[in-house]
Amino acid sequence: MPFERAAVNPVQWGSRRTLDAVLLSIGYALFVVLFPWEEISRAGFTDFDQYVDYFNYFFQKNDLSFSGVYQLSVDIFQPSTLIQYFSREVLWFELVRGLTRMTGDAAVALRIISFVILFVWALFLLKRVSYAVVPLFLFNPFAIDTAMSGIRNGLAWSLVIVGFMIQSNALRMALFMTGMFVHSSTLVLAVLYYFTQLVSRFKEREGLLFGGLGIGIFMGLSLTVGSELFLGAIGDRRQGQAYLVGGGSFLQASLWAALLGLQCMSGRTYIRQNIFVIAVLAWYLTMNPFVPWSYRIYGAFLPVIAAAAMNLSHRKRQLFIYLYSGYVALQYLYWSKLFDYWYPA
Repeated sequence: MPFERAAVNPVQWGSRRTLDAVLLSIGYALFVVLFPWEEISRAGFTDFDQYVDYFNYFFQKNDLSFSGVYQLSVDIFQPSTLIQYFSREVLWFELVRGLTRMTGDAAVALRIISFVILFVWALFLLKRVSYAVVPLFLFNPFAIDTAMSGIRNGLAWSLVIVGFMIQSNALRMALFMTGMFVHSSTLVLAVLYYFTQLVSRFKEREGLLFGGLGIGIFMGLSLTVGSELFLGAIGDRRQGQAYLVGGGSFLQASLWAALLGLQCMSGRTYIRQNIFVIAVLAWYLTMNPFVPWSYRIYGAFLPVIAAAAMNLSHRKRQLFIYLYSGYVALQYLYWSKLFDYWYPA
């Protein structure tokens, strides 16, 4: 497919750049995992703390009654149908439970998973983007939050990213399927990916663009306005008005809307090669006004989005880097405790 020759072309293993990228990726992942982010992050890593409490309780008591993480009934991890295995994301539970048994501490188990996520992100990006700009994306605070707290989302989508680094379509599909049982949102990625692969055959620029935008907007509306119908059909806990509480960041949405605009103003070849990322950004921007955690869509997929952004023409790429650099600086003002400017203690 033409898209695979752009942002997600498979890695050519065995080259010197690949060896350098692997070593740098290991160093980056270790640094982020070991760095004391709790001294910097204003909000902390709430999901991580809840996961630790839950899995340590389960490991010590062998009791599922503590459901503070998922806020569901005790039978969440007692599925009986394939749909329940999917909607309850059982593979995630089994993986963390197994690692907790091996290490004796859920915190260690979860940090092993964070290391894997970060390693995959760095390896993907270092093989495709100039080393000079890679840190801008790898140290995005909300990407770090996803890898260190929204770990389930990060792990599932990192499996998809691994799929983009291999040649085999069958293995790529298998990784998509595996990711769905870690975090069910991977199903949306699969729909966007395979639909945009079909759309990429269109010859007209407008057809390509509207196809990518249309499927992203459609999936965003299905998970928000149509959540009772779409998610209710599979018994997903994310259905209902209680989940659609608003609060998505206007600042974040503005930056990614600017990138989407630059992509839409690009030529047919660029749109064809990067139509999947266009669809993902359209999905995020549709979700943002409804769901506060929607930033994890770009946070968990930032390496792929960054690679597509760096494929822009020279002037558009420079403009995006300037906008993105300022945006990251503002993010750190909001996200960290280092600058009590907007929210003084």
